[in-house]
Amino acid sequence: MGAVVEQIQQTYDLQVSGYYSQLQLVEEFLLHERELSLETDTNKNFFEAWEKESESTLIFLQENGQAISVKRTKMRIDMPSKLLLELKNGYNIGKMVCLDYDQKKKDGYLVAIPCQEYTINGETYTAIGTVYDHSKLDSMLKLKGYYGKAYLFMLDNDGNITYTNQSGDKYLRNYSLLKHLKREQAITEEEADLFKKKFDNRESGVSLLGKQTPYYLGYCPIESNNTILVCIVAKGVIDNVLIDYQKTVLCTTILMAGFILLLFVGLFYSISRLGLADQKAEYEKRNNELHLQTMKEMEVVNQKLKKAKNAATEALQTAENANKAKTDFLSNMSHDIRTPMNAIIGITSLIRHDAGNKAKVIEYADKIDISSQHLLGIINDVLDMSKIEAGKTVFKYSDFSILEFVQELDTIFHSQIDEKRQTLTIIKENIRHEWVNGDQVHLMQIFSNLLSNAVKYTQEGGKIQFLVEEYETKSSVYAKYRFLVSDNGMGMSADFKETIFDPFTRAESSLTNKIQGTGLGMAITKNLVEAMGGTIDVESELGQGSCFEVLIDLKIAEDRTVALAAQEETDEQDGNILQGMRFLCAEDNELNAEILTELLKIEGAECTICENGEEILKAFEQSAPGDYDMILMDVQMPVMNGYEATKAIRRSSHELAKTIPIIAMTANAFSEDIQHSLAAGMTAHISKPVEMKVLEKTIRSIKSGGGGYRTAGY
Repeated sequence: MGAVVEQIQQTYDLQVSGYYSQLQLVEEFLLHERELSLETDTNKNFFEAWEKESESTLIFLQENGQAISVKRTKMRIDMPSKLLLELKNGYNIGKMVCLDYDQKKKDGYLVAIPCQEYTINGETYTAIGTVYDHSKLDSMLKLKGYYGKAYLFMLDNDGNITYTNQSGDKYLRNYSLLKHLKREQAITEEEADLFKKKFDNRESGVSLLGKQTPYYLGYCPIESNNTILVCIVAKGVIDNVLIDYQKTVLCTTILMAGFILLLFVGLFYSISRLGLADQKAEYEKRNNELHLQTMKEMEVVNQKLKKAKNAATEALQTAENANKAKTDFLSNMSHDIRTPMNAIIGITSLIRHDAGNKAKVIEYADKIDISSQHLLGIINDVLDMSKIEAGKTVFKYSDFSILEFVQELDTIFHSQIDEKRQTLTIIKENIRHEWVNGDQVHLMQIFSNLLSNAVKYTQEGGKIQFLVEEYETKSSVYAKYRFLVSDNGMGMSADFKETIFDPFTRAESSLTNKIQGTGLGMAITKNLVEAMGGTIDVESELGQGSCFEVLIDLKIAEDRTVALAAQEETDEQDGNILQGMRFLCAEDNELNAEILTELLKIEGAECTICENGEEILKAFEQSAPGDYDMILMDVQMPVMNGYEATKAIRRSSHELAKTIPIIAMTANAFSEDIQHSLAAGMTAHISKPVEMKVLEKTIRSIKSGGGGYRTAGY
């Protein structure tokens, strides 16, 4: 299979080099003229003859992706901005694209080269390209073997598909082959990382992958336009080819055996006719010939055995690499979890030693709180990453205001930015559709991660900018938004920028090592953005700062006027809302129950603890209206869980069964868990460990007619 991939690569290199040579002839013509018109007969005849000879469409490209054809048809080429940047930087490119002109769309394979600036009809152009019909390239790279079941791909430096012999609109976009294989569970995360490194190192090889449906993946670099050729063939297909080959070898062997038998018959006949000396000489001669033929066949068999051994060795190496990746993961997790745990254990010992020193105890308690929040952040990140990798992330779409969304982010990070004396500038441009429909929870997670990193990795007094801009689009259903989070902080090296979106990667320096983090935030952010159909890119320079760009389409929702004055007035109320409140609480863990009781007691509230759902149902049914203001409901409990208990309370005959607020308390903080709680009849949802400030905000929201969710992270 490796030889087949190499042959295809040589064929492609030869053909594409011809394309580039043809384009260079056009470049010489353009540079000779410098300023030309497509309306003159000389120019029209030259370009039309060139198109006829090359059987393609000649186009002239501008830096922004706009183009014009020989027939003066203006068009826009749908391809990534990074590809335009490579063309601008002097690299040849080749990619499947979609041409958009005259309200029509046409797919083809674009081959383009950069050139010096030239002018056509008064407009400046910087590159020349030609678009070939997709079928022409398919015919050139067609595989005759494997029963037509081989899949060919060409990938750019980011692993995105620039050509494939497969049909489907998705392959025309920035579509990652390795992510597609991971999503189809045809490749593991470790294997994907390994192949990403091999592709980056411009390596060649063949690997056997897939457990349930095994297949071979061959790959080699194409130097003419800096891409990677990948060929995927199911193991069963190759096995069938080998079986057919073995049948051919068997038939050949049978024919050879028949031929040898005929030789022996002829030899016997000759011996009977010739003298003894002549018979002996003839026999020795034929014996030598058979010996030589047997040796050649044995050499062929030995070559096959050697190839089989090499394949087994590669498979063993692949398995060892996968095992090492798992070991590295566990090592990273062990280190990241032990660090805050060791701090908590050590500071607990110091509290016992300085128990009589109130100032010291308060200082130690603050440090324990910081370490606990860091440990909780690690666990949340790992759970988010595991959900994403397992493909179990659930998106909940609802209508929300982009402007209110941005304002909420400003509110969340206001205190952190003031603490470091930084400046946050928020810019809103061309927002024509304020109300959109999307997953606000996961969008909040994406931009909280980006802004949190900007604050952490920007020095005191630094500047941070958050820009939201709506792009112009012809769609009446979706609006395209561009988000920029930039800072003038530490920045990052070129090497680290290539791996910033990989799990458990952090920049190593004397400054960044003092900043806590798991190395999962950017991996989660990129996965969420791409799962929602968007893209994320980063530009950064060490010591100069970083800029993250997110492009995403959101469904347009109907505009509406929301009366926020009452809510804002409620949020700004002073005083302790928990003072004098009485709670009925379900908590099966004795230590957690004790902590909750004491925290509420400090705030001036009372609570009655029940060990499971059945007990809290009985306590509520036996209570009189006014005995309890709200119910705090744990979810995972013995005898009867929180969901079942909530449903039973809502069905009961108690006077307040339908109206008493029930707040879920659980460590399950995913959006689907929140929706599960609300569907069971709960009023709101807060995640453990319970923070009094979060509980207070939730109660204010409930009393003002709201509800929803609260977590420690948002």
